[in-house]
Amino acid sequence: MTHEDEVKDAVELWRQAIVNKDLVTAAALRADTYSAVMPDGKVLSKQQELDALASPEYRVRSMQIENLRITVQGMTATAVFDALLGGDFGTSNEAFITMTITFHNQGDGWCAAMCRMQAGSEAVSETPRPPRSIKGWLFNKTRRFVPSFEELAYIPYKAQSDYVLPASQPRDSEGDDAHLPIPPRELWLRYNYRAGAKGQVGTMLQIVRTSGVEFETGDRILDFGCGAGRMIRHLQPLAGTCEIWGTDISAEHVLWCKRNLQPPFHFATTTKVPHLPFEDRSFRLIYCGSVFTHIDDLADTWLLELRRIMATDGRVYLTFHDEHTIELWEKRREKLPSWLRAVVNSPIYRESKAFDMITVGRGHLSHVFYNRDYFLRTLRSMFEVISVTPEAYFAQTAVLLKRKPSRSS
Repeated sequence: MTHEDEVKDAVELWRQAIVNKDLVTAAALRADTYSAVMPDGKVLSKQQELDALASPEYRVRSMQIENLRITVQGMTATAVFDALLGGDFGTSNEAFITMTITFHNQGDGWCAAMCRMQAGSEAVSETPRPPRSIKGWLFNKTRRFVPSFEELAYIPYKAQSDYVLPASQPRDSEGDDAHLPIPPRELWLRYNYRAGAKGQVGTMLQIVRTSGVEFETGDRILDFGCGAGRMIRHLQPLAGTCEIWGTDISAEHVLWCKRNLQPPFHFATTTKVPHLPFEDRSFRLIYCGSVFTHIDDLADTWLLELRRIMATDGRVYLTFHDEHTIELWEKRREKLPSWLRAVVNSPIYRESKAFDMITVGRGHLSHVFYNRDYFLRTLRSMFEVISVTPEAYFAQTAVLLKRKPSRSS
């Protein structure tokens, strides 16, 4: 990979961090001495810009990069591009700015020293378009944007925009998972969508069946945090006899699943608030692939909600980051993808030697790590732990749970 390609990847990570409010990646892409010059001339430090990114007023929902030009001179690079931003900018739903980012190569990647933003497309656009209003963008002193209930509760599809779903044909549920549609790459959630999931589902089903569960006609299965259906698609052999649901807080992912994987599966958008719209004791299996790796304060409450809807003889299968995950990552630190290197390079991660729990970032984009013994103690207050399987889901450890015997039995 050339330096130009590496800088192009850094720009793409920059875009994703802004849209996703990913503070971990945003921090890793900025040097400690970084400064940003805003369109109104105001200069922000690294921490001031990160604080702004974290604030409720900051609501860039999309960022389209155009006319990207990269110049590399030794260990310094400059990326200049037009950015079309979608969101609420006071007087319009779009803002059009030009960004100039100066990067330095730190040995293990490119880090920004400065970012300059200016209205319109004065720097690079060969076909200038009328400048769009940026009033209210990021630092409006006269108006505070209050997030809607939807944006606080879940990740809406095309937030605050009218939209039309094109007419589609009813799906045929025949065939196997190999013939099911593949989502667009922007819905892959940083995974290689085509790789690994079938084996991970096979490992899960083997662990569940070893525990004494055989699925019967009418059993219900829940993929809690289904994304774009990376795991659920491989349950197709059970879909003829079992009712299989997928839920997620991202309406865009759920909408894609409903239009492409339903039937044979069923999907619903749920919220960040611990509640699922299902009956008590109604699921024979609930599985959570890399979900509790992103839940911090409300982990206990979510576990209690899963216990509420699991059948009397049901199972909960979940994966989590533990000290073994950290050990594996440390052994291949240089081969980790850029977004994951941003996590392992964060100060709180590097400096935490003995811990019960580490949270890097907050909200649904947090990365949560547990000391295994601590997490198992937490689980045993609500469930009986049947098995613990390291590396069942990439570097994550899987745990299989069942209901604790009632005190009256």
